[in-house]
Amino acid sequence: MQLANGPGGGALFIGERGKISIDHGKFTVDPLERTDVLKPQAEIQGEPTKMHLQNWIDCIKTRERPVADVKIGHRSATVGHLGIIACWVGLPLKWDPVREEFVDDANIYALLQREHRSPYELPKLA
Repeated sequence: MQLANGPGGGALFIGERGKISIDHGKFTVDPLERTDVLKPQAEIQGEPTKMHLQNWIDCIKTRERPVADVKIGHRSATVGHLGIIACWVGLPLKWDPVREEFVDDANIYALLQREHRSPYELPKLA
C-alpha cells in the first residue's frame, strides 16, 4: 500500500489489486469489477455531515450513545495508525485486534506511543 492524496472528505486506499476512494458517504472502486469487496449502504437522506453533527448534539442533551460511538472512533483511528506505521517500517504488520498488539514484533511498540509532557502521563504499553 502507498500513501496518496485522497478526497477532501474521505480517504483513498491503494492496494495491489486496485483502489477504493471514499468521499462524503460515496465510494468508487478501480477497477470496477472489484465492487464485490464492498456492500453499498442504503441511500442516506439528508446531508451526512449535518446529520452526524446533529446526532452528536442530540446525544449530548439526551446522554444517549451517538451513532459514531467512542469504540467506533477508536477502531477507525487504529486502522489509520496501523497503515501509517506499516508505511514507516516498510513491512507487513501482524495485528491482533482483540489484544490490540502486534504479533511477533515487540520492537514496533515504540511507534505506538511517544513521550508526554509532565504531568500528562499514560501507562506504558507492553
